[in-house]
Amino acid sequence: MSESLSPWATEVFGKQASAVRMFLGQALRNMQANAQAAQEQTDSRTNHTYGTARWQNQFERVQDELKDLPGATPVRPFGFPFELMLVGRGLIYPFLYSKTKADVRTARIPSESQLVKELFTFAPEPKHVQDAFDLGFEGTVLTAEPRGGLAAIPQGTRLILVPFACNASELLEAHWGIAALGENRHLEWATVPEPLALPQTVTSHGTRLASVPDQAATSARKHTSFTEGSEPTLTLSSRAASERLRDIPPQTEAQPVEDQTSEEDATH
Repeated sequence: MSESLSPWATEVFGKQASAVRMFLGQALRNMQANAQAAQEQTDSRTNHTYGTARWQNQFERVQDELKDLPGATPVRPFGFPFELMLVGRGLIYPFLYSKTKADVRTARIPSESQLVKELFTFAPEPKHVQDAFDLGFEGTVLTAEPRGGLAAIPQGTRLILVPFACNASELLEAHWGIAALGENRHLEWATVPEPLALPQTVTSHGTRLASVPDQAATSARKHTSFTEGSEPTLTLSSRAASERLRDIPPQTEAQPVEDQTSEEDATH
């Protein structure tokens, strides 16, 4: 692969563009290694463990590789369990687009979740919306108000997509670029999706659990029943007089929080 950088990469990441490209490839290699190790440890007949581990690692390993770059900032979207990395003017979003080698130019986002809608507010307008504006029509625009950490991202930030193809056997390929979200979740590439180099060597950040810690001796362990535990504390609060007079029923449960973790490829 050529070492030259496209103008968009230099514009978004500045002098760190080359490092970002290299570290993204390394992060995906580490992702694959960790997910395969998790699958091997479970000795399962299905690939569910691999899929779950891969989904977690695609975000956490990217953070490992990029967090020490000057100005790199982790961003936590509302209701999402992982942080995305903001480097320069680029908000990086990795995702699985295929389990086999496939043309990335025909890739689709796995799901049109609330998270995806919020992320693509930092992407170009899709072509069908642009055409509608050219014809004088209002058009249909995918709109969502960014929440959580996304709400504090500076104006001018661009969503940088990192689609990759892999399965439980191997990491096949990866790309990066800028795209709009078109109809039926298809990507409309504003830049040519460029391949990322995927190194063969796996790197590790921090300490990984290599073995099960020694357990306490049998004589030192004490099994207790639930009747021997501490009695829970029950917190009571009175209702406001206005609520009682208006016959408003008491609220016994917190309002549900909208889940942003339902990326469809997480269990594959």
